Amino acid sequence: MAELSSTAAATSIAAGALAIPGVAAIPGVDAVAVIGAFAGALFFVVFDRAPTFKASLGYLVSSWVFGYMAAAEAAARSVPITPGLSALIAAALFVTIASGVLNWAKGGKAPFWFRYIPFLGGKKDG
Repeated sequence: MAELSSTAAATSIAAGALAIPGVAAIPGVDAVAVIGAFAGALFFVVFDRAPTFKASLGYLVSSWVFGYMAAAEAAARSVPITPGLSALIAAALFVTIASGVLNWAKGGKAPFWFRYIPFLGGKKDG
């Protein structure tokens, strides 16, 4: 039986191979941002320890969409970075931050990066 992470990676690569050319053919869609967001989302899915295939697929889709939207926002604000790179960074960070905050809100341990947020005062747990 195939390992869950390899199955999720193979499925997400296949989904991207089918979706990227179709999305890039739509007028007004930045193909570089779509590819960058997919790469960031795939980076997270491959290295994540998601408990189920559905969770990995949900992380992939939400991270891909957020990465593309963040790239469009960065371009609209004239941030001096290419859309592909901003999409990759945003997609890779989105699920990491969101899943850490959700786990903390459910009563789990606070994420390690909370100590770097000044107004939280370096609190370790809620």
